[in-house]
Amino acid sequence: MMMFLVTNLIFKNLMVRTILLLLLLSLPVQALQILQPKDGYKTVKQSFSQVESTLSPTQLLTRLEKSAKSGNAREQFSLANMYHGGIGVKQDLRLSFYWYTQVAEQGYANAQFRLANYHHQGIGIDRDMNKAMQWYQKSAQQDFVVAQHALALIYQNGETGEIDYDKAYYWHERSAQLGYGKAQSSLAKMYETGQGVDQDLILAQHWYIKAAQQYDPKAQYDLADFLENKINSARAITWYEKSADQGLVAAQYRLAELHYLGDLVRKKDDFESLKWAMMAAKQGDIDAQFLVGVIYRNSEQVPRDLTQALYWYQQAADKDHAEAQYNLATLYLRGEGVQKDFNRAIELYHNAANQGFTRAQYSLALRYLRAEGVERDYEQAVAWLSKAAEGGHALAQYSLALRYKLGQGVNKDPEKEVYWYQKSASQGNLEAQYYLALLLLKGEGVEQDIEKALFMLSDLAVEGHESAQYQLYTLYNKGNIVGKDETLSRVYLLKASESGHSDAQYHLGQIYHEQGLLREALYWLHLSADQNYAPAQKMLDGLQTAGKKNLQDVVQVKVVKPSVKVIADIQKTAGVTILNNSFLTTDLMTKKKDVVIDSIDQLVSFIPTKAQIKQSLVSNSKSMDDVVELVTNVKEGDPVAQHNLSTLFSDGIVVPKDNRKAFMLMLEAAKQGLTQSQNSVAIMYLDGVGVDSDREQAYFWASTSARKGNHTGKKILLQIISKNQ
Repeated sequence: MMMFLVTNLIFKNLMVRTILLLLLLSLPVQALQILQPKDGYKTVKQSFSQVESTLSPTQLLTRLEKSAKSGNAREQFSLANMYHGGIGVKQDLRLSFYWYTQVAEQGYANAQFRLANYHHQGIGIDRDMNKAMQWYQKSAQQDFVVAQHALALIYQNGETGEIDYDKAYYWHERSAQLGYGKAQSSLAKMYETGQGVDQDLILAQHWYIKAAQQYDPKAQYDLADFLENKINSARAITWYEKSADQGLVAAQYRLAELHYLGDLVRKKDDFESLKWAMMAAKQGDIDAQFLVGVIYRNSEQVPRDLTQALYWYQQAADKDHAEAQYNLATLYLRGEGVQKDFNRAIELYHNAANQGFTRAQYSLALRYLRAEGVERDYEQAVAWLSKAAEGGHALAQYSLALRYKLGQGVNKDPEKEVYWYQKSASQGNLEAQYYLALLLLKGEGVEQDIEKALFMLSDLAVEGHESAQYQLYTLYNKGNIVGKDETLSRVYLLKASESGHSDAQYHLGQIYHEQGLLREALYWLHLSADQNYAPAQKMLDGLQTAGKKNLQDVVQVKVVKPSVKVIADIQKTAGVTILNNSFLTTDLMTKKKDVVIDSIDQLVSFIPTKAQIKQSLVSNSKSMDDVVELVTNVKEGDPVAQHNLSTLFSDGIVVPKDNRKAFMLMLEAAKQGLTQSQNSVAIMYLDGVGVDSDREQAYFWASTSARKGNHTGKKILLQIISKNQ
């Protein structure tokens, strides 16, 4: 019995202490400003030692109500908190509103803030922005920082009818100066974006750091995000980690992304990425769940685990993550790590496609075109291709153009065919560019433009597009559109053959056979026949039947490449092989007395460029050979090549004039330390050529060059300084 009484007493005491603790915890973090006097900014703390530990919850409530009714502000505020949060009593928002009003009218800032929030949010009463603003103002004027921040956000978001950045800045800055972290973050964001103030990244960083130093994980994340995107500083990783260690999912996921991509870290690290992604994934973040699946499926560092990949894809897919649904569908379609299931794949593709995921829409269209898991249905295919194409999917745009070409699921329509080829071609789809060039040649669905078509085919040929190479062979061989050129036709024929075009290989074999070079003829005919090209196989059979070459000889010649000298019309002079073609006498070629052709690679370098095509059409003798070489060197990061190609774009020499491309190339060369490029970038910034005029950037690049002792850089710097004075 005694034991029961002692236990009951302890329980009651603990219960009372718990209620008191909850009351205190229900207050804002701002140092318990519940009894802040009207005439000063003070903090009143409640001491547990002053609380009667023997009161029951009912007795405590009775005492609080009695004191509250007598006008005791502290007890009134406690009652308001109890009724607001349902602490020890049934929640009653109207009673909490009543008691907050009693305290607020006595001038206490915290109660004024609570009352303002009730009016603002419509808590237990009708929403009233006018009254909300009155009470926010009263509380904010007493330097209650939460009220100041709330007031700033109202002005910033225009909740009173119009946006007022000046007042928003005033209250953010006042609250931030008093140390309120959320206000410091908001102020930093205003400086970062230039919203209501002049953009100032230094001040933005200052306030982000102030907020982050208060150990708030969201503030730490905001600082990291700023350092990553505005400063491009690896210090972002440190702050992401601080935030992630406190459990902020966004920080954990961003760390996973950065390590997976190898950004801001020393190198790509899938193990580190998986660690952070798993933390976020276990907290239910669907993007992190998807990334875990990607790592387990595709990583070259983490051992492949399709069971784990399927599990995490499924977790994200169940929450309607479209790309997870798409990847999961692909696994079921292929039977990768799971039993092949077309029905499940189609279902998942549908789920992702209905969310507007273009890759799923395109894949679903392919299923209808190929009758995979569904009956072949061209109309359904076109419907999904149209959705994906409208969403910008390049392959869907190309495939939709083909449907209009073939009349599958739609009526044939050359104009719509052209439209979708153009859309796809603009995104770099080579097949779309090729078919668009053919339509331009014929003038079908678009105004005929032979010159543009030839330019496009020439570009594609340089990219190694075998059909474009073969088309150019045909054009130069027939000579009905562009001037007939035997050498060019055979050069393109060789390129197309080497690229694997079966028709080209067959025709090249025919040429060798006509010239009596059976070994070379058999080489190309055999390659064509290996691709099941019937005419080549028929010719091979005929040659063998005629007894000109036995089967053993054919097998032996398959690895023998032909000599260049038999491909083009050539003449031998004093042991020097010279191509018999007028386009070789351009400025580029006349620098050499003799042009020696002793390899296939050297011959195909004479493929005509845009300028040479233009020469054939409008007698323009410019050459693009140098540009091809420049582009190759630019792709390899050669700063001199970047500078020279920039100059061509700037002057419109050989290539179309494009100041923006000129600037970007020159900037890349400048970043690699080429002083001449740094001077050019300074002038471009100064004059606004290819970029918005920026004297600070001009000064930076001129001074960078000048510090290296470059005289031109010093002159530009002097010019900038003199104009600033």
